[in-house]
Amino acid sequence: MQALSDGRVRRSRAEWQQIVNRYEKSSLSEAEFCRHEEVLRGTFVNWRRRLRRPAKAPGAFVEVVRSPVLPEVQPSVGGEFEISLPGGVTLRWKA
Repeated sequence: MQALSDGRVRRSRAEWQQIVNRYEKSSLSEAEFCRHEEVLRGTFVNWRRRLRRPAKAPGAFVEVVRSPVLPEVQPSVGGEFEISLPGGVTLRWKA
């Protein structure tokens, strides 16, 4: 937990996970729990919702290599390129 100069408190994702876990083990209502823990109810609700969502996987670089069977990619009018990838992803760029 990090105390800011204006009196607010900043907690990490792990700290919020611990708070939410304590709430789920308690028999208190959200309002009672937040008063007991001295956290804003709105902030608690937002973090609880955020922690329920699956974590996003980090993006990965994918190298695009021209297949020798396909003709060489030529820019269309205006130097625009387009590649359609499996899964419905289409990349477009200007040269």
